[in-house]
Amino acid sequence: MRKALLAFHVLWITACSHVSGPNLRLNELEYFETQGVNVLVYSNQFTGGFNDEKNSGIELIHHGVRTAQGGAIRLSNTPEQWDLVPTTTSRKVNAEDNLIEVGLRYEDYDFDSRVVVTGKGKAVEISVYLDKPLPHELEGDAGLNLEFLPSQYWGKAYLMDGHPDRFPRYAVSNTVCRPNAEKVKQFKGYKTYDDRGTGQFVEPLPLSSGHTMILAPDTPERMVKITSAPCLYLYDGRMLAQNGWFVVRSILPAGKTGKVLTWTVEPNTVEGWIRKPNIGFSQVGYLPSQPKEAVIELDKNDKVIPQASIWQVKADGTEAEVFKGKTAVWGPYYKYNYIKFDFSEVQEPGIYYIQYGNEKTNNFTISPNVYDHITDATTDVWIPIHMNHMTVNEGYRVWHGEPFKEGYLQAPPHTDHFDMHWQGATTDTRYKALELIPGLNVGGYFDAGDFDIETGANINVVQNLVRTWELFKPLRDETFVSEQQRYVDLHRPDSIPDIIQYIEHGVLNLLAQAENIGHMSQTLSNSVLDNYHHLGDAASITDGLHYAPRLAPYEKSADGKSSGTPDDMWAFTSRNPRMDFRAATMFAAASRALKGYNDDLSERTLKQSKRLLKEATELMSEESQKDKRQNVGDDMATNLQLYASTGEKQYLDTSRKESGWHWNTTPTATS
Repeated sequence: MRKALLAFHVLWITACSHVSGPNLRLNELEYFETQGVNVLVYSNQFTGGFNDEKNSGIELIHHGVRTAQGGAIRLSNTPEQWDLVPTTTSRKVNAEDNLIEVGLRYEDYDFDSRVVVTGKGKAVEISVYLDKPLPHELEGDAGLNLEFLPSQYWGKAYLMDGHPDRFPRYAVSNTVCRPNAEKVKQFKGYKTYDDRGTGQFVEPLPLSSGHTMILAPDTPERMVKITSAPCLYLYDGRMLAQNGWFVVRSILPAGKTGKVLTWTVEPNTVEGWIRKPNIGFSQVGYLPSQPKEAVIELDKNDKVIPQASIWQVKADGTEAEVFKGKTAVWGPYYKYNYIKFDFSEVQEPGIYYIQYGNEKTNNFTISPNVYDHITDATTDVWIPIHMNHMTVNEGYRVWHGEPFKEGYLQAPPHTDHFDMHWQGATTDTRYKALELIPGLNVGGYFDAGDFDIETGANINVVQNLVRTWELFKPLRDETFVSEQQRYVDLHRPDSIPDIIQYIEHGVLNLLAQAENIGHMSQTLSNSVLDNYHHLGDAASITDGLHYAPRLAPYEKSADGKSSGTPDDMWAFTSRNPRMDFRAATMFAAASRALKGYNDDLSERTLKQSKRLLKEATELMSEESQKDKRQNVGDDMATNLQLYASTGEKQYLDTSRKESGWHWNTTPTATS
């Protein structure tokens, strides 16, 4: 007990002793500022798309790090990625009174509020105003939130009404389950969770509650004091989503108007704090003869040092200054100042680093072959781990198993998708809603950060790989790829240039779309939001079984081939002739690269290129002449690629006619 009291007194005395620094005032960029602290008030607004900006609303940049954000009226204790966000209806800056007023609205609930942030000494006062009482359905749910970055606070202490505790490194707080009927609406009516038939959603309980909270009194650079007459609650947003933050929250009162809630937020300032210079340079290195210029980013309160130097690391481990040069002022940009340092004179091959004042960069090399291996990590790891419908192995690690063995279902008409896609009034195919479209679970590449296949992006990938092959013929072979085994093994040569296999893999899915759908899809994507945000092995996103509506939810058929779990991926098939043109262009180019390696695939891609060109041209002719002229580039590109692949003069003539140009030379495959 005595040790606990001693710890409490130490934290309290530490917290009180750190309070220092000048007042927070609005600057010319319309945010509150003092040395070491910036408070932004809707300088960045919620966009309402994926609702996961993590740099919106009221934000705190604390001694150079964005430690808090999301200050807004929110409708849940720990907002998730697809929870509703308020629309900003107005933003008024009053420099004379040192305040910013922001109007917020939730259209779904006809709910308006105003948030007024006023600089008061070393703190900001955040007040919430309601012109009408809180809608009944939001009572107990709407509140003022401010989110704090976990990596800056876990392991650090906090005080709630004087009671000490620590921010947990892992999400371990308590939760309760509530009926789905009580869940506030999420984006477009989707749900981020699978209730597994319970009819309930999970709600985190607070870690602590009180009226005065001091965050990180043991760390001056991160210490923040928040006081409020209404109760403050501390939540761990990671309980529901791994990208959640620590959330401080107060509930808006029911039946009240006017000023209904006020916080005072006082970030601690370390007297005389200046952000360390940030030196930007080529981490890849430099060729001996190329220009070499570093860009140095400085705190606006920092003084420019007139010189910087280059140090060389010798073979015996000693270091020697080999160049000292002047720095040149570039000027201010937003909240920082910038200078440049030119060291082009340094040309001797070797290992170096930059010294500016007390700051020293990581090493870099100067060498004639500095770019020789620059793409190896991309071709040996980045590209193959994104290969869909394959098991991808690397040594003792399996990056992912074979995903989506059950294939893809036809997306139902009038589907407004959470990933910004849309299935129109019809399917534009011969398949009925939720009917299996055969043959699509082959080849293709994951979207960046997701596990869907974005058709347009995959077309670009294949087109770029073909162009790279035709320009440079890279023969690097460090990846075993077997489409028959649906297996990829990194760092295992198989006597075939990797890039050819990557082209083949991309073509396989795109060709399957053309042959089985009849045209190009928009995307092959998740049907439910609760597996779209999946962070694990792609093979576990779905159960690998065909969805059978006749089965009860989560029931598996006796033969083990189907289930009642509606987790199958969907194909969004609304036809877009512009996408068909792009695919036709890519198919024509890919046919050349595949010829001699996979002749059957080469011939099929060429066939689909010609068909899609013909059909897309007919579809485009139904549009206005203006629209057609805007997209003549796609038409021309397809004809040129087909001419390069077939040598048939009709494609060259069509390109000349469509463009209105008169060429003196014949275009080549890489023109």
